[in-house]
Amino acid sequence: MADKVNVSLRNQSFYIDYSRGYENSRDMQHYHLHQDYEIFYLLEGEKIFLIDGEKYVAKKDTMMLINKNILHKTIVNDHNYQRIVLNFRDCFLLEADQILLSTLFNNGPHLLSVKNPTIFQTILEKMLEEYFLDHSHSDRYLQLLLSQLLMECERLIRSQTSIEHATANRHQHALINDMITYINERFHQDITLSILADTFFLHEQSISKLFKQSIGCSFTEYLNAVRITEAKRLLTETKMKINQITRKVGYTNHVHFWRIFKKFTGMSPNNYRQQETTKCKRFTNKA
Repeated sequence: MADKVNVSLRNQSFYIDYSRGYENSRDMQHYHLHQDYEIFYLLEGEKIFLIDGEKYVAKKDTMMLINKNILHKTIVNDHNYQRIVLNFRDCFLLEADQILLSTLFNNGPHLLSVKNPTIFQTILEKMLEEYFLDHSHSDRYLQLLLSQLLMECERLIRSQTSIEHATANRHQHALINDMITYINERFHQDITLSILADTFFLHEQSISKLFKQSIGCSFTEYLNAVRITEAKRLLTETKMKINQITRKVGYTNHVHFWRIFKKFTGMSPNNYRQQETTKCKRFTNKA
């Protein structure tokens, strides 16, 4: 069971990043999930993935494909690693590429051995250039590059057996996706397991089991993770009073909110805001 879950509500429909070495590590210390598909390419070194309670070891020239709304984290197993990670949403894909998603992500995660690294690295390097240099028509070009990358991934999957393959029930994954979307859109309201059961015509026990099996945490843990993620954003980006934030993110009891917030962050909302404000001032002074 994940003791802490970070939920990304990032608005970008496409994101790509390159990182190398332990000093620049952006590994997730806690379990994490997001509404994006993820492709992780390890150029050098070794990393450990923990996905839905399963362990996967990625080595040089291996690629991990992770579906959206899947609980996962990474651990550095070699401080000299280099990696490229990209995330994208359905809305960024060309319509013709939608059919590839089922093969690439529904029966995953897939950890694949890349036999011809040059093909994949060339595409990814061009993606990085287009993403960060912001040339004219970059979005369109990135869509075409993503299309090429997905087709190469599909060929790779068909040409080999996944190094490690966790089977997943397609209907079950579609159902948990719908529930997660429902929660993400209504977390500020009074959402209970009973309400979710009535909405999706399921027994509460079935939903609890589905959450545990699919994302590794309970319904309540996930709901709290979404709410606390939004609370952290409001504490950092607004001057709203804490009791206002408490209600804004869906809590009716101020003391309960403080207890949950401290459980997730290790500090009170006041201390968190003070810490983030100090960081911001330091950054501004350096700039």
